[in-house]
Amino acid sequence: MRNAETRTCQSCKNQFVIEPDDFGFYETMKVPPPTWCPKCRMIRRLGVRGYRILYKRKCDYTGEDVISTHHPDTKNKVYRQDIWWSDKWDAREYGRDYDFSKPFFAQYYELFSQVPLPALYTEYTTLVNSDYCNAAAELKNCYLAFNADNSENCAYLNTITNLKDCFDASFTYRSELCYEVVNADRCYRVFFSKDCEDSHDIWFSNDLIGCSDCFGCTGLRKKNYYIFNQPHSKADYERFAGGLNLGSYAALAGVREKSAESVLKYPRKENHNRKQYNSTGEYLENTQNVRDSYMAGEAKNIRYAQFIRKGPSENAYDYSHFAMGAEWIYESCWVGLTVNNIKFGFWNYKSHDLEYCFGCHGAGNLFGCVGIRGGEYCILNKQYSKEEYQLLVARIKRQMIEIPYTDSRERIYRYGEYFPPEFSPWVYNESNGYEWLPFSKEEAVRWGFSWRDPDSREYQEATVTIPDHIKDITDDILKGILKCDECGKNYQIIRMELDFYRRMNIPIPRECPLCRDRARIKQLNPIAIHDRKCAKCGKDIKTSYAPARPEIVYCESCYNAEVV
Repeated sequence: MRNAETRTCQSCKNQFVIEPDDFGFYETMKVPPPTWCPKCRMIRRLGVRGYRILYKRKCDYTGEDVISTHHPDTKNKVYRQDIWWSDKWDAREYGRDYDFSKPFFAQYYELFSQVPLPALYTEYTTLVNSDYCNAAAELKNCYLAFNADNSENCAYLNTITNLKDCFDASFTYRSELCYEVVNADRCYRVFFSKDCEDSHDIWFSNDLIGCSDCFGCTGLRKKNYYIFNQPHSKADYERFAGGLNLGSYAALAGVREKSAESVLKYPRKENHNRKQYNSTGEYLENTQNVRDSYMAGEAKNIRYAQFIRKGPSENAYDYSHFAMGAEWIYESCWVGLTVNNIKFGFWNYKSHDLEYCFGCHGAGNLFGCVGIRGGEYCILNKQYSKEEYQLLVARIKRQMIEIPYTDSRERIYRYGEYFPPEFSPWVYNESNGYEWLPFSKEEAVRWGFSWRDPDSREYQEATVTIPDHIKDITDDILKGILKCDECGKNYQIIRMELDFYRRMNIPIPRECPLCRDRARIKQLNPIAIHDRKCAKCGKDIKTSYAPARPEIVYCESCYNAEVV
């Protein structure tokens, strides 16, 4: 086994370490060691995934208007989803011979620019009255739901499953009648809270499990009738809750601020990991030998992964988004649903033995392909025999080393690198990367990504003034144009949303749905691990709470002794 080596990232120029186990994985996958550091590799993957900014544009097959995640100015052709998935066209029609005088990535991008992309990326046959959703399946009566499945009567969702009558929920599962929640599971009537589980009738709280009727609390287990972590009788609690006037935006904002201050008085656990063995990272559950990863579940032998909570997944490095049966994955994004041996892939389902493929499904043994559905042994979308394919792929990999591609920042791409940022069909400020690493325009362009400036037509003055209290809101607001207090973009209120606010006695939000979601994402701990000391025993800990953050952070042992 090779010794650990320190190398310099060719993107950020910082040093990073490749450990003996890493070399072992790369040898098994038959790929060279990376030339970019783990953080830059993650940025490169997340920056090419757009999924939640929607536009109206023309279908290039039918000429009709469609809702799409691809901007009208995107150079790719875009087909309505039922057309894209149909036999009315075949991606092999765009196949071409490999030119050994040109870099692979230049030829791949020529192909990619010509093959049509789907308007949206959903299981569209399973969506009912849920047209304005993406990366979605099994939805009914949902609006602006993304990374969402198996939900009904919901709106403004990001990365959820099994919700009913919920609004403004992010990374939330198996819950009902919740609002402004993040990282919640099996909750009912939970509002303005995060990290709650198996709880109901909760307001402005954090890290509650098995609780009910709690307000402004943190770190409680199987408690009820608590206010700011202090126990009360049922009658006193109901008297307190009844006098809050939370239908008023001004009153709610004041209580929200007080609750945020209160939770800082109580300790947090060093991480949100559960049932993990020999694993490091944040938001890990049921993991074994998973290191330096974020939001992984039912995972084994994985490193540098993000957002693969839906297992199982096994034997992967640099894997971002999805799972549900994934094994031997390297440098790939948005792949899963029974996939095996995927290298440098994007949006591939039910496939095996793919390298440098975008949008290939139910296929195997493809290299540098786009949009292939079914079949095997294609290179740049051209069909070959098994023997021809194997010989040609080996020759192409050698040529990729001899004639590399150089991107706009003079970074060199040989075999083993992921797609260059400049190839993305999405600009950075509409990508998944922007949610977690919100670069400025200048930073994104320096990185090699594209950027799209705001459309001034979406930033007009409001046509209505929002009353402070929900009881004073009339149906006229449904016809009005509102203006976000945060970013200035216009937004509207829809009927089922207004009905929910009235039912729950919640005021109309003053920020647009996108700003509200990004504010919730900021409540999650970041994709970074820091050295810090336990505030109780002084022991060294690895935590996603940076040392400068104000929270009181305990090691797991001290936290469990005090809270659990």
